[in-house]
Amino acid sequence: MSNVEVNSSGGTFNVSGISTTTSSVAIQQPSINVSIAKAAADAHYTHRQDMLSKVWAVEHNMNKYPSVTIVDSGDNVLYAEVEYIDKNNLEIRFVASTSGKAYLN
Repeated sequence: MSNVEVNSSGGTFNVSGISTTTSSVAIQQPSINVSIAKAAADAHYTHRQDMLSKVWAVEHNMNKYPSVTIVDSGDNVLYAEVEYIDKNNLEIRFVASTSGKAYLN
């Protein structure tokens, strides 16, 4: 493999005996005004259920129907029935009495 030598003088480049001339071109584009709104923080709520219960009544006051992730006291994910009463309240129903946390967002 041989070395390639590049010499520059006044915008002309010589590479292995090949001569190439370069020049600058200015391109003007119309200006565009872009406005980026700061995103509001998404509401979230953690419900803590210390007492064993088959039904957890959760009042979250987030004014939406949030996603729900449920964990037991050992942080194991649980699956249960979730009923949305309205945009601020829901019930979580289990087959057996359970304690733990519900993460809503």
